[in-house]
Amino acid sequence: MSMDTLPQTRAGNCSCDGDGKPHVLVVPYPAQSHMISILDLAALLAGRGLGLTVAVTVDNAPLLEPLVAACPSVGVVTLPFPSSPFLPAGCGENTKDLPGHLFRPFMASLAALRAPLLDWCKAQSSRRVTAIVSDLFTGWTLPLAAELGVPHVTFSSASALYLAMSGSLCRRMPRRLRPDDADEAVTFPEIPGSPSCPWRQLSWLFRQHVAGDEVSEAIRQFFLWSLDSACFVVNSFAALEADFLERPLPHLMARRVFALGPVSEAVSSSTSGDRGGKPAVPPANVAAWLDAFADGSVVYVSFGTQHALSPAQAACVADALARSSAAFVWAVRSGTAVPEGFEAATASRGMVIRGWAPQVAILRHRAVGWFLTHCGWSSVLEAAAAGVALLTWPMGADQFTNSWLLAQAGVAVQVAEGADTVPDAKQMASVIAMAVGKEGKPARERAAELGRMAAAAVAQGGSSHRDLEELVHMLTTVDVD
Repeated sequence: MSMDTLPQTRAGNCSCDGDGKPHVLVVPYPAQSHMISILDLAALLAGRGLGLTVAVTVDNAPLLEPLVAACPSVGVVTLPFPSSPFLPAGCGENTKDLPGHLFRPFMASLAALRAPLLDWCKAQSSRRVTAIVSDLFTGWTLPLAAELGVPHVTFSSASALYLAMSGSLCRRMPRRLRPDDADEAVTFPEIPGSPSCPWRQLSWLFRQHVAGDEVSEAIRQFFLWSLDSACFVVNSFAALEADFLERPLPHLMARRVFALGPVSEAVSSSTSGDRGGKPAVPPANVAAWLDAFADGSVVYVSFGTQHALSPAQAACVADALARSSAAFVWAVRSGTAVPEGFEAATASRGMVIRGWAPQVAILRHRAVGWFLTHCGWSSVLEAAAAGVALLTWPMGADQFTNSWLLAQAGVAVQVAEGADTVPDAKQMASVIAMAVGKEGKPARERAAELGRMAAAAVAQGGSSHRDLEELVHMLTTVDVD
């Protein structure tokens, strides 16, 4: 076997190294929002003295550098990306580098990492793996944990509500009674409040399921394995999702759900500066620019790493920002074209960042009062922690559920819906102008209160802090003989 097919290991300098000590293997799913939150969780666990090793593929290893720099005790095992009959060669090792049609085969292909990861685990004679914490999308690690005889913990980067909905969908795999009706309701009577949603708002994981198809069945099996974990961890907090955290949820087999969020608020600032990548603009430069604006007067705009706005959508956003007269920071991902002349026309009150933005630092600045967002859960939690209200444009996956949760909390106003929608720029501009004006003050005040509740949750004695201590106790008291 050649060296380029072998796992490469960087051992952490953990004081708990040695025979008979807890050693947790963390397995992220290589998508930006998934990785950021599970690496925040890793930082929390390492800060409590747990020995950790994080498993990634070669091209994702740089994303661990901020964590390893802040938490030198964390080890890394780097695995070659597996070849797959479902993927073209060299397609990329993170969903941010993939076109949407490859997301499902990419997810299925990662299961080939189980064999080399098992070999690595068995080779750790002096530091045996005693538990596995893995992403909801990497459920193929549960048979690995079973073979090692250790507990398996599923981490969900989504909300507790969406975790419960996914559990329900995965077990019953509903089909439309009217195949041409995208608005046909899908109901969840077992979940508190009996939520429902139109078929078109379900994640592509479920809408594109084809019974008997190899990729479809593999993905469903991953979810079923994840749902059979010893317990679940979510990046959420009790004040935001009390109805879904205070009682056992049937499709999660009534197993314990630990809510540790917002993890972006719980980790030290030393780990958060380059979370997800090196910022295209230094945080200090953005902060200095924001200092010129009044409290709560700036709108931060970002639609995440997975969705590039179409030219028509980008033109709509630019037109709305120009018409609104609001100050803004717009983080533009690759593939999104900002209309020519827009930056020059709005230079006195607007900043455009191309590439990775220091989102947490921006949201925490006193001048930022609103976040125009696709409603990815990591972004939602970062905004909640910062006490920032949201203008929502959910586009897919869990984002519709997230938008609904935020509206229920009174901290969000929906401006559009759907990945292909091109909103009316005048209407969007009107909503933005109202948001930063007097009409938006009640939502900003509720968001500020939610931010205080988020801070209280992760503080000593708070709900998320208590859940973290309980999880750490569970992971440190497993049988390691």
